[in-house]
Amino acid sequence: MKIRIQTTVGIQSGQGVHFGTTDWIKGRTVQLRSPTDLETHEELILKIELPDGSEWVLANARVMKTAPSGTDETTRALVRIIGMSPAHRGRLSEFLKEAQSGPLAEPKEPIRPIPLHEPTMDMSSDGRNMIVKWSDPRAFRRDWALHISRGRLPARGMPPHRRAFMMCIMMPDGYVAKFPAEIGETLKDGWLVRFLVPHTAFNRMRGYAEDRKRRVV
Repeated sequence: MKIRIQTTVGIQSGQGVHFGTTDWIKGRTVQLRSPTDLETHEELILKIELPDGSEWVLANARVMKTAPSGTDETTRALVRIIGMSPAHRGRLSEFLKEAQSGPLAEPKEPIRPIPLHEPTMDMSSDGRNMIVKWSDPRAFRRDWALHISRGRLPARGMPPHRRAFMMCIMMPDGYVAKFPAEIGETLKDGWLVRFLVPHTAFNRMRGYAEDRKRRVV
């Protein structure tokens, strides 16, 4: 039975690691949306978050079919799981078994996808301030707290004309942290924001992410 589930999925492909969303899972088949293009027959490593309050599950998968999303700028891909550890396979099987009789099983009306994979980044016209915002509370997970703690955040498009600027992070719960940042190296389709997160701000973000991880979404 097809289980419709929209949750965050980490996608490791030949282009690097990106965050996308799942549409549904049926047995070993997953339909997901990726912020980058995927190739048919390409092998991936997926890190799927199940809404059961526990950790992520890891899976090796192969792309079977791809198509433009039609609703946003993501790529819709049909992938098949080709390998999982026994523990993670058991967790996924148990989740699917329980979900078959719940509200996730074949809803009458299709649910519009919610982009959970990345924050929005807006640079002011004078290049002095960048606002990084997660509008949906489900989007900010423990991975984001750890990612930000390393002081590196990929951004798309052209970097600002000023090398140094202020970075303002706005959390879904209303918390705001502002600190200096600068332009890092150039990436394939963008650039890297480099910064040093204040200890207080990181503790606040980590606490929020850990609290979200304990909840059942």
